[in-house]
Amino acid sequence: MNLDKLQVDASIRSGWQALDLGFLMARAWFRPLYWAGLLAMTPLTAIMLLVFWESPFWALAIIWWLKPMWERLPLFIASRKLFDEKSDLWSSFKAFPLKDVLPWLLWRRFSMQRAFDNPVTVLEELKGVQRRRRLRVLHGKYSDVALGNQFVCFCFELLVCFGISLAISFFTPDALGIKVNDSYGDLTILGEWMFTLSALAAMTLVLPFHSMGGFALYLNRRIELEAWDIEISFHNLANRKRETASRSAGLLASSLFAVIVCLTASDGVDAATDHNRESAAEMIEEVLQGEDFGQERTLRKWRFKDWSEEVEEDSFPEWIIEFIEWWEANIGWSTDFSGTAALFKVILVLTFVGLLIYLLYRYRGPLSRLGHLGPAEKPPEVLFGLDVTPQSLPPDVPVQVLRLWGEGAYREALSLLYRASLSRLIDRHELAFRACHTEAECAALVKARGIESLSDYFWHLTVVWRQLAYGHQVPAGDIVQDLCRGWTKELSDVAE
Repeated sequence: MNLDKLQVDASIRSGWQALDLGFLMARAWFRPLYWAGLLAMTPLTAIMLLVFWESPFWALAIIWWLKPMWERLPLFIASRKLFDEKSDLWSSFKAFPLKDVLPWLLWRRFSMQRAFDNPVTVLEELKGVQRRRRLRVLHGKYSDVALGNQFVCFCFELLVCFGISLAISFFTPDALGIKVNDSYGDLTILGEWMFTLSALAAMTLVLPFHSMGGFALYLNRRIELEAWDIEISFHNLANRKRETASRSAGLLASSLFAVIVCLTASDGVDAATDHNRESAAEMIEEVLQGEDFGQERTLRKWRFKDWSEEVEEDSFPEWIIEFIEWWEANIGWSTDFSGTAALFKVILVLTFVGLLIYLLYRYRGPLSRLGHLGPAEKPPEVLFGLDVTPQSLPPDVPVQVLRLWGEGAYREALSLLYRASLSRLIDRHELAFRACHTEAECAALVKARGIESLSDYFWHLTVVWRQLAYGHQVPAGDIVQDLCRGWTKELSDVAE
């Protein structure tokens, strides 16, 4: 199972959201799922209709009773498509899962959570004690949604069946003389065949949605239990790190190559222009006799009234002069100044480009949000399942906390103190808590506020609350009294 190829977003959903995802999967993969269910049903359906051609309702009853078998092949194909595995219909049909079929056709036939439990048998291939243990874990949530899926799909199956039957009746010309009912109101043989075929068509049409609804509930439960979303996030983070490392290595290699090329070019220029004093003097004289020298031109430009050449010279940065003097004393210039200048220019340009790329990458998040600033978010009303609105707090929080603590309601007392602290931090200190934040992230935001005493108090309260809420460790009464005194000092109306 390669989670990197998962075709759906591995986020935790509510039961009904997961059911909606299952119906979307059925719509996206409807054609292969429909043909899979039809292919599984067709051989036995044809035999049953031939055997019970005078009483097709018996054939319908047998096919309906064997419905758990027909649901297996669409489920098997969907499990392959979920992880982007290539499998055609015929190869899937040859691998038709037939394990543990008999219990599903006997006592499990009346299970109201059949689509939810089916993946444990078909995909995980568990039996006996292992299957029962697995189902106990899965049934911790969404059993009611699985029941709703079964009931809704059954009702839709009836609606589709009667809809097809009525459509055939309405659009059949009376001139054909086809009678669905006899003179006593009972169904004729043609009427039975019409309802039988309509029911079979409805069964094959609704079957993908019923199977995918249960499969999506099963997937959602596994995402919760096995933290698929966290594992995928770690995989994506590792992939980004590898891509960043490869890009950095490529950039470094390119920079080194450019520096080596510049150094090599500089050496070549120096070697090509190596002259003695006499030849150099002759070359200089020839250059001075050329057309580019010995010319006079008059230039006009704007200046301030009190402009002075001394001011311009004095305004030249002193550190640049010192750097040039240091370079000349320690490194020296080549015979041809242009080679060293070109090298220095290349180094400066590469440094600037590298710094610019780093800054753009480092602040890519804030830059991407420029121009997309939406309205300010409303402060959350519920955090960690606790009501943090000011209206939900009693007038005197510490007194109420100590009263609940004295009555033995330890969790209620600390939850009141903790949510009262969150409410005051949101309402009076304007801290931007979000519903997705954890307790530790809220404490980090308080620390970033810069009030040391408030940060120390809230961190202590957070630790005590987490030990009680998640570790079931009841703190001593003195600790609770100290927390109440700290709340009065830091967060009450008196503190302001």
